[in-house]
Amino acid sequence: MIRITVVIPAYNAAAVVGKCLQCLAHQDYPRELYEVVVVDDGSTDDTPGVVRRSSATLPISVRYHRQENAGLAAARNAGARLARHPVVLFLDPDMWAEPQLLRAHAGHYGSRARVAVQGRRLLHPEAKVSPFMQSKELLPDLTRRRRVNLSPYHTVMSNFSLRAEDLWAVGGFDERFRGYGWEDIEMGIRLHRAGVELHWEPEAFAWHHHVESLEERLRKAREAGANAVYFWRKHGKDPRLGLFLEIHPVLLPVKWLVYRSGLLAWPMRALLRVAEPRAAQGRGLRRGGWLLLASEAYNYLVQEAYYQGVWSALHNPPQPGGTPSERAAGF
Repeated sequence: MIRITVVIPAYNAAAVVGKCLQCLAHQDYPRELYEVVVVDDGSTDDTPGVVRRSSATLPISVRYHRQENAGLAAARNAGARLARHPVVLFLDPDMWAEPQLLRAHAGHYGSRARVAVQGRRLLHPEAKVSPFMQSKELLPDLTRRRRVNLSPYHTVMSNFSLRAEDLWAVGGFDERFRGYGWEDIEMGIRLHRAGVELHWEPEAFAWHHHVESLEERLRKAREAGANAVYFWRKHGKDPRLGLFLEIHPVLLPVKWLVYRSGLLAWPMRALLRVAEPRAAQGRGLRRGGWLLLASEAYNYLVQEAYYQGVWSALHNPPQPGGTPSERAAGF
């Protein structure tokens, strides 16, 4: 049977990583065939204590490694270097795995074919604590995903497995992605180009229990905008990638008009001030209508923040060192 190392990159994850480890301890997969490596990326909360207490009480192998804060890509690479088993499963600390998750991933590695497996996730109902969180997954995801030959544009490394040899064959994660966004799809593209077949496995399911504020999401969106420009430049300003990232030059005049001119900013903020409290207090269909309106305002503000990052990066030459956001902004 397949031996798996589960790598969990953790930063200030004390509120969720204990439950993540508990779920991994209750897998319907032989415990002697998997281990867990938690890479603490310089947490300032009780993440170390939670992991150590869990490792002392749970009936699975849990190893803890701490590093100075270097970002998600660097933490994943560090965990993969510590892996003792040939298949590496990357799982974020706020992912609470269903019992069949490991078995579902392992089922794709019975041959020597070069494959990688994308698992499925949904936002946990308990995370929907505010109108902003309730607006996520408000509408069904109708995106078609092929079970075999999955598009690399669908890769999300919060629940993703591959052979360690394939990870290192493409150079591991690009640690120049220091802020939020795009390091996972960038890895998926390199794997795809190297001949690794991507599989979609909906049975490899985990609940995503992450609560964030609108302010946190806007910060991430600005970082993602700067990372998008770095991503695009790294891959030779590929036109298809530019369209996917929505930063291709043919799109930018429209994006500037919508998100940078300020024409819609005031109306959207006004809409949010009206819709958000009503979505929080209302019930039934009426509440759903207000939540839809609030969702549109949230989406606008997130895109506005994204293009703040994009424009900052596009209008400043990349610099060596620092985060992509800092390099792109010329810091």
